[in-house]
Parts: sequence; C-alpha cells; structure tokens
Amino acid sequence: MLSFTADEIWENLPEVKAYHAFVAEKEAAVAEGREGGAVRGGTHMVPPSVHVAEFPVVLSAGREASLLERWSRLFEVRDIVLRGLEEARAAKLIGSSLEAHVRLEARRPTFELLESYREELRYLFIVSQVSLTLLEEEAGEDLRVTVDRASGQKCERCWNYSTLVGTFTRYPTACERCVEALAEIEAEGGVS
Repeated sequence: MLSFTADEIWENLPEVKAYHAFVAEKEAAVAEGREGGAVRGGTHMVPPSVHVAEFPVVLSAGREASLLERWSRLFEVRDIVLRGLEEARAAKLIGSSLEAHVRLEARRPTFELLESYREELRYLFIVSQVSLTLLEEEAGEDLRVTVDRASGQKCERCWNYSTLVGTFTRYPTACERCVEALAEIEAEGGVS
C-alpha cells in the first residue's frame, strides 16, 4: 500500500504536475497541427514514478557542512531543553511539553544561531512558547534554560497554549495558527 501512496504523492508534486501539463499541452499542439516535430519535455525530464527517480545530487559540500554544523548545534540545544522539560515534569510544573514556555539565555554565537531559527524553535522543542535572550556574561555556561508554564489557554485543535485562544469569534477555542488553517480549509470548501 505504501508504494502506491508514494506514487500518488509523486504525481501530485508541483514540479511533476507542471511537467506533465507541459507535455500534454505540447502533444495537443502537435496533434492539432499548431506545432510540428516530436514532443520534447525540455532539458529536464521528470521520471514517471518515484520508484525510478534518483536522489538529488549535493552540489555544494561546503554549504552542506555548514548546514550540518548548525543543525548539530541545534540538536545539542534541544537535548539540554529536553532535560529541562523532564525536570519541570518531575517537579509537576508541567504535564506535557506543550504546557511549557521555554526561556533560553545564550551567549552570542549560540544566541545568533537560535535567533536565525526563532520561529521554528517551538516546533523543534515541541513546546508552546519559546523566549530568547542574549546572555552578556562572559563567565558561566553558554546556555541557560528555564521552563515555566505556558501563558494562555490550550487550543482544542493543536493543543498548543496561546494567549489568543478565545479572541476569535468564528473559532473561539482555537489558536491563531489553527484559525488561519481552518480559514484556508474553509476557502477550499472543506468545512461548512
């Protein structure tokens, strides 16, 4: 079943759909006599199935190494945060990680890395809220983690805590992110 699902996903990728639309248009033009000659799909051929496609080739080893270094450090920070969450859970401050507001204090190199991923940190740590502060002290650790209870109410859709739950008239029990997602689903005709 998974092989069929993978093929369905492949067929619906934007690049693959665009390629097949291009080929169909060219074939129709040739059949109607608007264009002559053989149908060519351009210089970039798209495999007909995910099962005959090849993995992308890495073009820049230096860029990849930099990316690996950044994510290695992010996962080191995540391990420290997870220990803090476990301590907060043991102290009965939180029940689940989504009840947490993680406050990070970091010295400049770590702060700059975390700052560049600020919007994604809550997903990386699986928490509702993350605060980030530059640690100016030279002595001591590179990173300090404090775990508090998240502010606001629990969203009934995603279970994240937000101070904006209850402020939306159409979906009063949903957070800002879920309200946006639900509006998008409604616009596509998926919810009445």
